[in-house]
Amino acid sequence: MKECGCRSSLPERVKGEKAMRAFCVLAVVVAVLSAAVAQGSWERALKQAKTERKFVLAYFADPNCFTCQRYMAQTVDNPSLRPLLQRFVVIKLDAAKEQKRLLTYMPQWRGTLPVLVILDSNGKLVDLVLGHLNADAFEAFLKAFLQGKRTDTVEQRLKAKPNDLPTLYEAAVWFLERGDGQRGLPLAQKVLQMDADNRKGYYAPMRLHLGLYYTMHQTRLAHRAIDEFRTVFQRFPNTREAEEARFYLAVTHLALGQDAEARKWLNEVVKRSKSPLLREKAQKLLRFLDTEPPADLRRGE
Repeated sequence: MKECGCRSSLPERVKGEKAMRAFCVLAVVVAVLSAAVAQGSWERALKQAKTERKFVLAYFADPNCFTCQRYMAQTVDNPSLRPLLQRFVVIKLDAAKEQKRLLTYMPQWRGTLPVLVILDSNGKLVDLVLGHLNADAFEAFLKAFLQGKRTDTVEQRLKAKPNDLPTLYEAAVWFLERGDGQRGLPLAQKVLQMDADNRKGYYAPMRLHLGLYYTMHQTRLAHRAIDEFRTVFQRFPNTREAEEARFYLAVTHLALGQDAEARKWLNEVVKRSKSPLLREKAQKLLRFLDTEPPADLRRGE
């Protein structure tokens, strides 16, 4: 009886089994070493921060997400920000693999990415930002932090003056810009109650910041952002905040794929705004709408 030509001889099968066992052992070793490297990089970052007397800037994101990669290119991987970033020990982490660590710093985290955490060299939380900051906002955040404007100092001022309107407004904006609605939203409501007619100039900008919070950090509640922006320019039509509200309303509609509404409000900004910068930004977005495919195609539908 002839043996099948595709069947391996005994020595070849033994070799194949040995090779497979070797491969499995190698895979286990690689997995163990990968875990060690991940842990080591964290410990190394803290050790380096202590040696160089720097803060650790930990950036939690999804390495397989295109949007997260684009965000990193604007922030922690941005060459123009290197002089500022060199004043920190920067470490980029996979949020899924480091979820337990992330939750120790932000127990209320529900999956929004990226998360930026700043720690001292002992691993103690100093500041954090939930959600993306564009290059300009990220640069402003780093500069403010290095100048001493941090969450702990904001909290100290708030504790010293819990009913002072300017202090409440500053703290509300601080937390909302960092995506911390748990602390920011109650403070914002207090500001709105204390300056309901905008006579002291806090009501309109507070509404504007609430809209930005929902647009940037709570995208599932984008309808609330639309309501906030409309409230600003309907109640205070001739203010600087109204001009900004129209622009950010257009941006929100654009982000939601509502191109017709976005175009309508961008044209309003170009027509009515006294700010050359806002008009320029609106014209740039209008050119984007003229040259890019419709929203349904941009989303790949």
